[in-house]
Amino acid sequence: MSGTVTNILLVIICGCLCSVFCDEELCHDPSDFRRISYNDLMSQVNVFQHNDIEGYVQLTLDDERNQLLLGARDSLFRLSLDDISQIEMARWMPSDPQTCMFKGQAKDDCHNFVRVLLLHEDMVFTCGTNAFNPICQWRLADNLSEVNQSIDGRAKSPFNPYHNATALITKNGDLYTATVVDFAATDPSISRNLGPSKHLRTVRSNSKWLNEPNFISTYEIEGFIYFFFRETAVEFINCGKKIYSRVARVCKSDNGGKFLLEDNWTSFLKARMNCSIPGDFPFYYDELQSTYYSEQEELIYAIFTTPPNSIAGSAVCVYNMTAFQTAFTGSFKYQENAKSAWMKHDNSKPMERCPSHGSNSKRSPEMDGEPLVLAQQYQLMNLAVQPVDQEPLIHNDNERWTHIVVDHVIGKQGLHDVIFLATEDGKILKKMRLKEDYMNITCLIEEIKIVPNGEKRPVKAMKLSPDKGAIYISTNKKIIKIPVNRCSRFTDEDACVYAMDPYCGWNRLSRTCGPPPEGNPHAQNWIQFISSCPNIKYPVNGNWSSWSDWDKCQHVTSDGEECMCRSRQCNNPSPLYGGRPCSGPSVEVSNCTVHGQWTEWSSWSSCSQSCGFAIKQRSRHCGNPTPKYGGRGCMGENEEEQYCENVPSCPVPPVNGIWSMWSGWSQCTAKCNGGIQTRRRACDNPPPSYAGVPCIGNLKDWRMCNAQTCKEYAKKTKWTPWIQTNRTRGGYIEQRFSFTCRASVPDENMIKSDFAKSQARVCIDGKKECYKPKDLRSTISSMDAYSAVDRVLKKYCRFRRKLFKKYCSCRTLGVFLVCQKCGYG
Repeated sequence: MSGTVTNILLVIICGCLCSVFCDEELCHDPSDFRRISYNDLMSQVNVFQHNDIEGYVQLTLDDERNQLLLGARDSLFRLSLDDISQIEMARWMPSDPQTCMFKGQAKDDCHNFVRVLLLHEDMVFTCGTNAFNPICQWRLADNLSEVNQSIDGRAKSPFNPYHNATALITKNGDLYTATVVDFAATDPSISRNLGPSKHLRTVRSNSKWLNEPNFISTYEIEGFIYFFFRETAVEFINCGKKIYSRVARVCKSDNGGKFLLEDNWTSFLKARMNCSIPGDFPFYYDELQSTYYSEQEELIYAIFTTPPNSIAGSAVCVYNMTAFQTAFTGSFKYQENAKSAWMKHDNSKPMERCPSHGSNSKRSPEMDGEPLVLAQQYQLMNLAVQPVDQEPLIHNDNERWTHIVVDHVIGKQGLHDVIFLATEDGKILKKMRLKEDYMNITCLIEEIKIVPNGEKRPVKAMKLSPDKGAIYISTNKKIIKIPVNRCSRFTDEDACVYAMDPYCGWNRLSRTCGPPPEGNPHAQNWIQFISSCPNIKYPVNGNWSSWSDWDKCQHVTSDGEECMCRSRQCNNPSPLYGGRPCSGPSVEVSNCTVHGQWTEWSSWSSCSQSCGFAIKQRSRHCGNPTPKYGGRGCMGENEEEQYCENVPSCPVPPVNGIWSMWSGWSQCTAKCNGGIQTRRRACDNPPPSYAGVPCIGNLKDWRMCNAQTCKEYAKKTKWTPWIQTNRTRGGYIEQRFSFTCRASVPDENMIKSDFAKSQARVCIDGKKECYKPKDLRSTISSMDAYSAVDRVLKKYCRFRRKLFKKYCSCRTLGVFLVCQKCGYG
């Protein structure tokens, strides 16, 4: 075993020396077609750039709407899956960045970094750090700018943008999250805190449940929710600090306990994940970095690395669901007290599947009593989850891998597993799992540089879309769509077939290298034979690179004029191992400078009009010859104009009159009961001249106005003083008047009062009081007024007939009224 470890260390040291003393591009054989340079890649990919693509960017595929959801800093995006062009951008700014900075946080961290981005039916559930005050929102999947609901983001999103988090929404709408709950990141939690099921979480401040975890991913598999993370190993704490990779699972049907664990999981269990090189002293890759769940195979692919303070090394291990079931139904690892050793403890009632509500199993979702005490006591399993094979599927030294996705490709000979690995320094490794004689062999198919030379930008997120045949990658300020294959770069059948790329085969009909025609790998004319790793030693025929841009060159014509040149190189690929060199010229000379010259002037054109001011023109063009390839243009004008002579004056045309605009309407002649408004215009815009036609129509226009009925006013005067209207022997007659008028007029001052009512009384000489007056009949006209006498006069007519007969002259008003009433007038 000591020899094995020594060999591993030597390989790692050699790799480190290579990275120190050798440029990355030069360390590899330049003839190795598997190495795809950054420049070659950029001609085959789509790129979306934005300054807010910072931090732990979230990517979510939405195949139904053909869009890629992107959660960045202060922003949400919808990008097209076809070319990752922007469909929509929704700003999501932090609510109070000033308070964040007052609490001592850096300004660059006091943004709203999106940490959760989940698709559920037609809605998007997203959470952001919100300047260390997490917030979550429901938004429409096809309109991210529309917010349906905002809720508290604690226990759903971390406060700090650099803390890990993972989440999923189940089919029934339950949200499961794994993150830190508090500002200081001292309370990690795996919880169910949204949806129809009861809200549960791990026990607080108990390192046996969670101990400084870094959460990686979570999956819903049958009745369980699986959480993958790495944490400080509590069972190793007496020997120092050690990081172990873990998997924890809970039941979706868990409803917590009745007395103990009332708001906590009763089905929570966790186990170590083993990924190591076997031996007497196995070499462990302890730190889990990324996982990928293949639903088609029911396998978990996981990346593990060595600790960051050690020599770099990475491995991929594969686990089936049986391995998880074996670990979770085995014995517990238990520590009696802080001074005790961790010991194996039998699991008398293993839980092979999640119990339904109301069952009496040990970890029933509605249990109480002793099973509940046991659920509180045991969380860690004794057995580690073991990979499918004893050794890692892939392992490499001097590299750190950060993300993994796996595609399953149907080829001519069957199904092939293609694994894409993202490296810490900005490369994508495309590897194929070659199954041969019960041995797993992995082959490097391509190594793709996604950053320019000299730059090391880690991949922050990576998603695979088998339907689009592409992987979507986020790096600093960029989203890149990379096709899963680059078959077209192989220009002959040997190169195509020897590349051993599961995506590629030679089409003998079209004489091109590409995927199966119409998706049919069994097409007779599509040639593919994958039997080994790529053969990089077969004869490689040379092929030209793309032409360079045209530029001035030293080639000069006999008259000293410069020419344009372009070149290409026989390096795509270069001829190797006896392959044919490129045929054809490496340089093209063209576009030699041609200075322009004028053609002859054309004849003069006819005059522009037959009378008045007229001009004529002639032209020439710079085409004898036309300037080419940077040649000088012609000097001078290409057109000339000249006045026409002896052209008669044009007669003055008649000018027809045109009405001016109507004036405004005049004031209405009445405020109510109907009035008239008028407006005017004049035939002066212009006035008719030179026998022009005058304007047709009216100078004046009118319309009715204020047609509403006037308000009715009433006016009544006070009684006039008593007036002596007739004198007779022994007495006299007095009369007084009151006037009333009603009219519908705009103003009550317009009412003219008329005689309306009168009263008369008879006074006898020697008596202090007159007889009580009575009203005369109301009258309107003066004639009516003189024809009526009240009842008082009638009475005195009877008693004083002689008196009136003797003295009645009917000349005065009062006497006239008495005379008329008594019949003496």
